[in-house]
Amino acid sequence: MDKTLKIIVYSMDLVFVEIIKRILDKSSKKHKIIIYSLFSEAKTISENDDINLMIIDDPIIGASSFELISFLRLKQKIVCPFIYFGIEEYDGERNAILSGANSFFNKPFNTDEVGEVIEKSLLISQRI
Repeated sequence: MDKTLKIIVYSMDLVFVEIIKRILDKSSKKHKIIIYSLFSEAKTISENDDINLMIIDDPIIGASSFELISFLRLKQKIVCPFIYFGIEEYDGERNAILSGANSFFNKPFNTDEVGEVIEKSLLISQRI
């Protein structure tokens, strides 16, 4: 029996969330999506949670998205793949990767490319 994958999407943009949901629905895998928009909600996530993928959109409420990734990686010890969506201006990709993101997408993005990276990331997370 296939395991239900747990995916957390951090975004305050409802349109972005809907696009990500559609991309995930194209996948044949069963998944549960949890939506957060506040930095403070990160405190409820722990290394004991069985998370397969984190999708971080820039911006979020309460801190920078880079701070969120660092907090989740260093303080909460989350090891699953992180995909970051932002803009390349102001070293967005560099900062995302240095914060602990595995992948970066410049907005606007190609949904097919995002789908491929999500699929690969989910395969990796199931091996961790």
